[in-house]
Amino acid sequence: MRKAAAILFLSIYLFTSTELRQLVKFPLLIQHYLEHKAQDQNITFASFITMHYETNSVDNDYAKDQQLPFKSHHDCQVISFGLFVPAIANASVTKPVSDLNAEHIISNDDFINSVYLSSVWQPPKA
Repeated sequence: MRKAAAILFLSIYLFTSTELRQLVKFPLLIQHYLEHKAQDQNITFASFITMHYETNSVDNDYAKDQQLPFKSHHDCQVISFGLFVPAIANASVTKPVSDLNAEHIISNDDFINSVYLSSVWQPPKA
């Protein structure tokens, strides 16, 4: 029962708020193709799709062409809700302070005395 309800609600959602409802118009596509096939026996389904979807030509059956699936998108709705309130961000930009008159001491650390390094591992002295 739960699975059937989930499928029902998902179907209702998909057909009402997405373009999936255009698939209901698929029989109109087949019927319109058969009408074109009756007029011209050499037309293929690929050339029919190219004629109706790639080129924007206005012909005698333009009203029927606009009823084909994915030709018009006037009933599409998008409903979205924001469930959070964004925090107010306070940003301040400060001018960096630089001291041009400071003296920098550059030391040579190529040789470090081993006594100095081993003094770390000795017990504390009172």
